Amino acid sequence: MKTCVIIAGGDLHGCVQVPENALIICADCGYRHAQRLGIIPDVLMGDFDSFTEALPENCEILRHPAEKDETDTMLAVYCGRDRGCTEFQIYGAFGGERIDHSIANIQMLHHMAMQGLQGILHDKGTTVSVQTKGTKYYPKTNGYLSLFSMTDACVGVTVQGVKYPLENAELHSCFPLGVSNQILADFAEISLESGVLLVVQTNQSPIL
Repeated sequence: MKTCVIIAGGDLHGCVQVPENALIICADCGYRHAQRLGIIPDVLMGDFDSFTEALPENCEILRHPAEKDETDTMLAVYCGRDRGCTEFQIYGAFGGERIDHSIANIQMLHHMAMQGLQGILHDKGTTVSVQTKGTKYYPKTNGYLSLFSMTDACVGVTVQGVKYPLENAELHSCFPLGVSNQILADFAEISLESGVLLVVQTNQSPIL
């Protein structure tokens, strides 16, 4: 499974973990984060409406028009996909001045899953991913595990190894039933029969 690391232009706290041989793509002003962290991307792409400095000469530049259907981060995913990547570690996907971009990046995970791509958003010790039909395992952290239905309903949700287990339950997009669970075992086992489940693991205390 080839990995792509995408650095977007939202808030970025801490470091960016780059697996060996990963493709590194900066989306527009995400390049500023890369500069600060000493990361040289393979590709810098975007419409460059928010990164207006001189473009670097040590990486590939892909320029896109400002008027387009896709966000710069979505275009970065397409670039990684077209170069053979199926796993995406995405940083700088939240915060900044644009809450609409944060929402777009969460929706993007759903779109990626429909194409057989695995995406994980990273922010302040928090990871956000989606799960489709089947069983997946999530490692224990010191924080919280929250589940949300990205589709009208997620059917046949079974969660084991947690403080509040579920057995063949339904989660709905109109009610946040799955907030602030905790993993007690080494791994939480989550099974899903149908739907798209948003999985959030955070080390921060919840603010309700």
